[in-house]
Amino acid sequence: MKWNRRELLGGAAGMAAAAAQAARPGVPDFSALRADFPRALNETYLNSAAQHPLGVHTVRGMQRYIDFLFRGPGEGRRDFWEEGFTQVKPMFARLINAKPSEIALCPSTTVGENILLNGMDLSGGNVVTNDLHYTSSIANYKTRQKNGLDVRIVKHRDWQIDLGDMEKAVDRKTKLVSISLVSSVNGHLEKVKALSELAHAHGAYLFADIIQGAGAIPIDVRAMGIDLASSAMYKWLQGEHGYGFMYVREDLIETAVKPTEFGGSPEFNYSPWVQTPKPGAPEITIRSGSGGASLECGTPSVITYAAQYESFQYIEKLGVDKIQAHAQTLIGRLQKELPALGYTPITPKDAGTPIATFLCKDAEAVKAKIRQAAQTGRAKISITGPNSALTVGRFGNHVRFSVSVFNNQSDIDRVLEVLA
Repeated sequence: MKWNRRELLGGAAGMAAAAAQAARPGVPDFSALRADFPRALNETYLNSAAQHPLGVHTVRGMQRYIDFLFRGPGEGRRDFWEEGFTQVKPMFARLINAKPSEIALCPSTTVGENILLNGMDLSGGNVVTNDLHYTSSIANYKTRQKNGLDVRIVKHRDWQIDLGDMEKAVDRKTKLVSISLVSSVNGHLEKVKALSELAHAHGAYLFADIIQGAGAIPIDVRAMGIDLASSAMYKWLQGEHGYGFMYVREDLIETAVKPTEFGGSPEFNYSPWVQTPKPGAPEITIRSGSGGASLECGTPSVITYAAQYESFQYIEKLGVDKIQAHAQTLIGRLQKELPALGYTPITPKDAGTPIATFLCKDAEAVKAKIRQAAQTGRAKISITGPNSALTVGRFGNHVRFSVSVFNNQSDIDRVLEVLA
């Protein structure tokens, strides 16, 4: 069946809806944001769940950092170490309703999860997770299983995690329930509060990988009952690879989760380090970080945080609730219209996340349609490399769409036309 753009159900209606949304008081004009992300002007990009395009504000943050290191102070150039860097932890804390002292820096989501696991005493217990958790996390737990840890991986039912199946896997020996808050597979949103209550009822803790949610949906670690979390910055936080954040509930720091990455700095109490040593004091003492900082080690990727500082301000100005609502207008159209074209949705319609995944009959045929559209100039959607504009065939016959603030109804029109 051939569709032209005029025949697509949402075309004119979608543009009208976007205009109405922009006209509502307190709602950002998302149509005006497209110019902030030049890649969105260059191609139809529907893959922010893999890598969010950099905004002009984010790149300026990097450039200011580079200019200071390159030229030094003067002419408005300032050291990011001395101004913005101290604000990134409080900014992330605000985003998830945590305290800045509960936030630690870490190289990535997966490294953060490993740091937290390595700091816990899991001996004699078990960990419960499921197969919609991130693939590297599942590999992490399977490796630990080889080393003797009892790992229980609950299988999804029709691409959703059944709470009853998780309940059956948890027992009095469970020490950790580990999940992705939003699954990268299909945007499934976990019943996180219920899972937290389940874990706590058995004396266990709840870890959440929040990279596919932070910046895209409202997150309140206290209301949700999340004890531990980690996230990098290159997806919905609109930043870049290189570093991220961990969250640890304050009463668990250095108790349930002990530092395993030993940093800090020494203070010497002998000549020639000091002119007059203090009598009776140790020759060397260590000054280490407290709170979340006690879990950190080494110098972070400061340029990454210089970029993220700008992205945090951008996200705060828009409001995560508004970002979520904007994404749902686009995801809703895909959920409504792609089934008529032969694509089977495996994302719950009420997920409320910016990801929608569909099963197709032939992933290679889908790729051929996209390539043909590029050759004829109908659409530009790259599907090669880790930073492709759309994920096709990641798990065999899956086609995953993920939208952000720069996407609009024209993007949906175009991809529907290409895939028809």
